[in-house]
Amino acid sequence: MNKLKWMINRLSVMSPFEIGYRVKNEVKKKIEEAFFKDYVPDITIRGNQVKWYCDSSEIEDVLSVFNRNFSWDEGVVKQLFAHRFSFFSFEQKDFGKEIDWHKDYKNNKCAPIRYAKSINYRDSNAIGDIKYIWEHNRHLQLVQLSKAYYLTGNVDYKNEVVSQIDSWIKSNPYMQGVNWESSLELAIRLISWSWVWNFIGVIDDGFKKVWLGSIYKHCDVILNNYSKYSSANNHLIGEAAGLFIASTVWPCWGEMKAWQKKGFQILVAEMEKQNYEDGVNKEQAISYQQFVLDFFILAGLIGEKNGVKFPKKYWERIEQMLVYVASLMDKDGNMPNIGDADDGYAIKLSDDAGFKPFSSLLATGAVIFNRGDFKSKAGFFDEKSFWLLGIEGAETFKALEGKQFEAKKRFDDGRYYILSANEGKVDEIKSVFDCGPLGYLSLAAHGHADAMSFTLSVGGREFIVDPGTYAYHAQKKWREYFRGTSAHNTIRIDKENQSVSGGNFMWLKKAQARLIDFEDNENICRVKAEHEGYKRLSDPVVHRREMAFDKIKHHFKIIDSISAKKSHFIEQCFHFSRDCEVVQSGENEFTVKNGDVCIILFLDDKLKSELYKGSFDPIFGWESKRFDVKQETITLVNSCEINGKSEFITQIIVK
Repeated sequence: MNKLKWMINRLSVMSPFEIGYRVKNEVKKKIEEAFFKDYVPDITIRGNQVKWYCDSSEIEDVLSVFNRNFSWDEGVVKQLFAHRFSFFSFEQKDFGKEIDWHKDYKNNKCAPIRYAKSINYRDSNAIGDIKYIWEHNRHLQLVQLSKAYYLTGNVDYKNEVVSQIDSWIKSNPYMQGVNWESSLELAIRLISWSWVWNFIGVIDDGFKKVWLGSIYKHCDVILNNYSKYSSANNHLIGEAAGLFIASTVWPCWGEMKAWQKKGFQILVAEMEKQNYEDGVNKEQAISYQQFVLDFFILAGLIGEKNGVKFPKKYWERIEQMLVYVASLMDKDGNMPNIGDADDGYAIKLSDDAGFKPFSSLLATGAVIFNRGDFKSKAGFFDEKSFWLLGIEGAETFKALEGKQFEAKKRFDDGRYYILSANEGKVDEIKSVFDCGPLGYLSLAAHGHADAMSFTLSVGGREFIVDPGTYAYHAQKKWREYFRGTSAHNTIRIDKENQSVSGGNFMWLKKAQARLIDFEDNENICRVKAEHEGYKRLSDPVVHRREMAFDKIKHHFKIIDSISAKKSHFIEQCFHFSRDCEVVQSGENEFTVKNGDVCIILFLDDKLKSELYKGSFDPIFGWESKRFDVKQETITLVNSCEINGKSEFITQIIVK
């Protein structure tokens, strides 16, 4: 998509007030670029007065508890020490002796070092994939290295951390280069630096002044460049969290009190604006539920420890967000991969290869809210929760009496519905049905065209899945596929998406789904919904889906009703986990196995079926569990031509 077309699309989803703001902001950028100059803030160096739950002043006690309950992987730390990084598609990628902080090491391209706001970071042809530049600039790796120093006392780790920060500051002069472009990226870097500050303790006054100078400038840029209007989504939450945490950790300037208050006010306001009362984050993307929860919890905990109390409603909404997480999670900790996911973390405090972010959130929540059911769902007290909550948190978790979590079945605000039986048991059956809004604000940036899609797991094994995200700014055809309707377990009509895309993070026309009915009793669970995304076609179409689950017979019945007057091409898609084997076992019958668990699909005889595995034309048969990593899997596509109203019945039997 060329820049002019993107700009026209972008303007079309803005209010008049936002257009005025954007125009004013562009003028401001030009003035700043023309008259830009660096500066050195006055710094009052004070003692490290901030309090942490695992404070450096309590190192002996912390190490004693840590060594009894956790272990750390020295191999991972040695790789980071040697500048070999693992993220996205990288596995121990060698970044060389001197890290180039402006380089996309995957595509071997570098962003220019000029005024930050003049660089088009979306232009992957010019600078590569911006995700591959920003990720190592978040300095999540430095948290792990500084933690290694804290645990071992090996000064080489501390020196490496100082060296990388010093290198970053020298390579990224104030407001020069893409690493100053996004306020969210600055905020995450500040959060990383705050933990580094605690872990490494005393540092040289000369370097401390340089580092604090950069910290001040980070805060100043965030304060004057908050995400606003249609962009005020998870970015704004992260920016406010970064500013709040920085102004709490580094009270070196008089204005920090005001900055702390500003961050606090935004966090409290956005908690209610961006999260429904039932706990669903309005981005309608599970990965971003985790992302913003971390920001809210990190800020809340460090605030509470340092005398800044967040209101009761703030913590109550966090608890509801965790209830939503626990309700969607199956018995083995799997989460449906609804909406965008980019492996984004606000902080990395665990180097465990098997780290599960959602289970970790529940372990943290078990302590904060004194909930034994969260403890049972989490399974154990993980390392990240330990660093967040300290020795007292570990003792509280241990003392909690675990109990069965009673999953909430309906989330009427976010419009997700759970059809399940035997929750938490070895024979658990869980399906998550999606009839929620496309996404948040006018962009709906991180939503997928997935109305009336569903997922299914049995006994903690994934069967019918959401294939994920895979791409963001680069690889346009893959971005379009993974967020499109054909990459979800629903119906696509005339090869069109339910919603109309205007760019990688923009939807111009949004399918409006609505719940018609939901019932749940001891024998059956049933949901009925419809969406009108295809009413825009020359012959308007409405898709209605009813999904009923017989809890006794372990039998699903799906009725897809298509309301139309003329001829249309219908595709019904089922995407299976890459752990599944799928074979046609009869006419209109498919058997799907995942280990020793089996389901059988009986399809409507009006449909013609075809299996795809790793297909490029058409694109089907792919699953992405990690950003920029896709693997072959199997997609079952059932299609036919219809003429006027039609109905299709699918049955799924769990063996």
